[in-house]
Amino acid sequence: MMKSSNWFSCLAILLFWPVWSAQAQTQLVVQEGVIVSQSLSGHVHIGLEKAAGKGVTVELCSADWKTVLASAKTDDKGYFSVEKPAGNLFHLRLSSTGVNPLLVQVRISKNAGHDLSIHLSIAT
Repeated sequence: MMKSSNWFSCLAILLFWPVWSAQAQTQLVVQEGVIVSQSLSGHVHIGLEKAAGKGVTVELCSADWKTVLASAKTDDKGYFSVEKPAGNLFHLRLSSTGVNPLLVQVRISKNAGHDLSIHLSIAT
């Protein structure tokens, strides 16, 4: 005979399994090459509709991607700005619920014609 605590656990798994299994699977995306920008600021767009990336986490990381040096969240229009430390090559990690996390390298140049424009793909 099944104990009541085991019965409750089985019922909980049966009820919540569709919710757990329906979560999107993310895949880490690594941007090839280096993006050239005037600054470590810009806009994030999501999906084919290029919707504003609200609440996306933008992390400035060490060259090995293991240490977060600074962090920011995008605003309601998808805009972000991270303070630039010394140097000219930076590593950004962008992530949010429901999108594939993205790793990008950014080189700062005063001659660049624009700020960053970053596109995130929706997780499947």
